[in-house]
Amino acid sequence: MNAPMPSFVRGLVTRLRRRGLPLGVDDCAALRTALAAGHGLESTEALRDLCITLWAKSPRDAELIGAALHLADPPAWVVSPVARSAGVQADPPAPVAAPSEPGPAADPVPITPVPSAELAIVRPPRPADVTEPPRSGIPSPFLVLRPQYPVSEREVAQIWRRLRRPVRQGPPTELDLDATLDRYARTGVVTSPVLVPPRANTARLLLLVDRDGSMTPYHGLVDHVVSSIVRAGRLDAITVAYFRNTPGRSLDRSALAALPGTVTAELDPILDRIPALGTGRVYRDPAMLTPWPVADLLDAVTGGSAVVVISDAGALRGSFVMTRLFDTVALLLAVVARGAAVAWLNPVDADRWPDTTAGQIARHVPMYPLTRDGMYGAVDALRGHPVPVERPL
Repeated sequence: MNAPMPSFVRGLVTRLRRRGLPLGVDDCAALRTALAAGHGLESTEALRDLCITLWAKSPRDAELIGAALHLADPPAWVVSPVARSAGVQADPPAPVAAPSEPGPAADPVPITPVPSAELAIVRPPRPADVTEPPRSGIPSPFLVLRPQYPVSEREVAQIWRRLRRPVRQGPPTELDLDATLDRYARTGVVTSPVLVPPRANTARLLLLVDRDGSMTPYHGLVDHVVSSIVRAGRLDAITVAYFRNTPGRSLDRSALAALPGTVTAELDPILDRIPALGTGRVYRDPAMLTPWPVADLLDAVTGGSAVVVISDAGALRGSFVMTRLFDTVALLLAVVARGAAVAWLNPVDADRWPDTTAGQIARHVPMYPLTRDGMYGAVDALRGHPVPVERPL
């Protein structure tokens, strides 16, 4: 007999799904099977550890499950000895003795046998005159409100794990079935199998993150996305660098003088005259305390690398700055010259990009909103899928 599902599990699953943990029927079935096998029956803490083992895919998932289970307020477990030892029937309760006084015999109290895998959940009664104990004033980690972002850590990890460059490297340890059968068909002799090195993901990712200024309202979301990619992206190398507005200032802006006399926001007439950015500095930390020369950063960018810029590019304030556009295009030219793929993630909605620096940058490189669908599009662009761009670099 399957162990019954505790009554509070449904509310627990609903709460976790609302917080981005995609639990389904299979996860509930796994919990039921584990309870039927005798796991998680010793105490409420054992049930919590069981749920974390079955459902958590990251440390944040484990924290989320522990907090949600604490908020579900599960009552104390009362487990019959039969449920603890599979296959052993419980001894029936002793019959109620008849009264020793003379008189009519009392009806025996009906006894309901406990099923072999029954799990009862009870809450100890509280006397009416007992009040709640005074609070200690120490905050509980389970009651601290956590920010809820449009994409969960698991969704970010699943999206960026699609960025792959599988290359076979290392000692030959995997069977090449086709080569083994082909050699047997050609020679007719059964020999040792053909082994090949395993595939490894050699994708390299550079994240250039705009910091402070108009990006200040998005610090929480950007940090959440960046940390999720770093922790669970499963890429060969992930580098994160921070900058303010632009990573550097072009030393030669003389090409701007060749633009037509009329006011224009496009760099198309001088696009082939913009020198690639080779100077400037970025920072290794979000506080921007540890400088990092742009030249050294770009030396690590090679063919096949993926470069993602996370910035609003003036879209939040609706501003257009020609020098900022010039310096940004110079940086993108330096990246493209090294054979890397580029994508841009903008935390501001796309309907606010026109007539801003972001709108002009989107004419040269693929730009997507910092959403779930936007990150899927950025990963597809980095993987080489054709993306229509008005004036590619």
